[in-house]
Amino acid sequence: MRSAIAIRRLPPRSWRSISIGWVHSTLGLRRSPAKHQGRNRMKKFLRMGGGLLAASLMVGSAAYAQTTLTMWTFLDINAKGGRNAALKQIISDFETANPDIRIKVEPQVWSTLAEKFVLGSNAGNAPDIGWVNSENLGFIMNSDAAADLKPLVLDGWSDQQKQDSLLNSSFSAVTDGDAVRAVPLLPSTWVLMYRKDLFDAAGLTAADVATWDGVTKAAKLLTKDTNNDGQNDIWGIGLGLSQERFSVTPAFLATVDGNGGIFDDSCNATFDNDAGRAAVAMQVDWIDKDKVTPREALAMSSDDAIDQFAAGRYAMMIIANSRYEQIQRTAAGWDGSQLAIARVPGMTAGKPGPALLVGWWAVQWSKSPNQEAAAKFISYMSGPDGAKLWNVPGEQIPTYRSVAERPEMSEPARQGLRATSEILASSGVLMPGKCNWGRTQADFNLATQQVVLGQATLEDALRQAEQATDERQ
Repeated sequence: MRSAIAIRRLPPRSWRSISIGWVHSTLGLRRSPAKHQGRNRMKKFLRMGGGLLAASLMVGSAAYAQTTLTMWTFLDINAKGGRNAALKQIISDFETANPDIRIKVEPQVWSTLAEKFVLGSNAGNAPDIGWVNSENLGFIMNSDAAADLKPLVLDGWSDQQKQDSLLNSSFSAVTDGDAVRAVPLLPSTWVLMYRKDLFDAAGLTAADVATWDGVTKAAKLLTKDTNNDGQNDIWGIGLGLSQERFSVTPAFLATVDGNGGIFDDSCNATFDNDAGRAAVAMQVDWIDKDKVTPREALAMSSDDAIDQFAAGRYAMMIIANSRYEQIQRTAAGWDGSQLAIARVPGMTAGKPGPALLVGWWAVQWSKSPNQEAAAKFISYMSGPDGAKLWNVPGEQIPTYRSVAERPEMSEPARQGLRATSEILASSGVLMPGKCNWGRTQADFNLATQQVVLGQATLEDALRQAEQATDERQ
C-alpha cells in the first residue's frame, strides 16, 4: 500500500485552498368525610399525576431529540450492500454519541443528486446535508447552495488528522477562494474489471489489455457463442450507452488520455479533435465492425450493463471500483472470486490511461437551520471513525493512512481495494471541480449512438457533443 495518493490535476488548476424541569402544580382537593370519596379522589390524583409524569417524560424526550437532520444520498440504509451497511452503522454510532441529533436518510437517484440539491436550495427546501458525485461538482461550485465547510468542519481537524488524511490534494477541486464547499467521503476511480477465469481460458493476462488496441484484440478472443445457437452468450467488452443513468465509458477515458483532458483553463470543452474522434470511433467499431459489444448496449444504462457483467454476459468492462463488492456478491453463473481489476488502458504502450480521482462528497446546505449539527455529522461521517466503516464493511478505498494500514486491508477479500489504491497512487488525475462535466459522458454516448445508427458523421457527432458540454458551463 502506498503511503499517500499523489494526484495529478487536469486543467484548470486553481487552489480554492434543556433541561426540562418537572411541571409542578397544586391539585385543589377538598376533604370529604366519606372514606370512599377519599379513595376515589386519591385514584383520581394518581391518574392525573401519572398523566403529568408521562407528559413530562414525553416533553423531555422531545427536547432531548430536538434536532433532526435530513440527508439526501444515493444509499439506502435498509437495503443490502456494504456501503448501505456502513452508513447505517455510522448513523447508529453517531446518534448514540449525540442523542440530541437524529439523521433522516432520504435516498435519491444518484445521477441527479447535485442538480436536485441546487434546485432545492433555490426553492428554499434543500436537505441539511447532500451527497454530490465528482462529475456534478460544477453545480455546487457555481451556485451558493453549499456552505463553507472550512470553518464548520476542516478548521476542527487536529494536526494528526490532517497528516493522516490521504486526500488533502483533492480539496483543490472544491475550493473557491478561501471557501471549501465539500468534503470527500467515498473516493473512487474507474478501472478495467475483468473475469480472470475467462482470461485464463483464453490465455490472456492483464498485460494483454494495457492498451485499447490490446483490449480490442482480447475482446475478439473472449466473445463466444458457447451453445452454438448462433447468438453470442459472452461478449468481449460491455458498454452502457444510454442518455440516462450513464457513467464513464472507454471513449471518455481515451479522450482524456490522448487529449490531456477535456477542458482548457476556462472550462471550454476541447475534445472535438483527433483524440476525441478516435476514441468514439473505437466504440463504434466494437459494435459495428469487431462485433465484440452487443448493439443493445446503445440503449443500456450504466447500471444495466453492470448487471449484465455480473450475470456473466461480459468478459470485461470499465466500471467504478466502488462496484467491486456488489459485483462479487451478485455474480451469477460464475465465481465472483474470479473478478479482477486492471488499470485503465492507455493509448500507447507503456503509458497507462488516466485514473480519474472521483467519488462522492458531502455538502451542507448554506441555509440549513441546523448548521452546527449538520457540520458535526459531516465531520464524523468523513472522519477517521467513519472512514473505518466505509472501508469495512463498506469495502471502499481508505481515506486515512491509519485505516489503510489496518490488518483488514491485508485480507484476500481486499485485493481489489489494494489494487485500486495502488493505481490511484501512481496515476491519479483530478478533474477540475468548477467545470461541469456531469453530462459530458452522455454527450459521448449520444455521439456513439448517432454514428452507429447513421444519424451523423463522426465529425458532426463530436462537434455537437462538444457544443452541448460548452452550453452547460
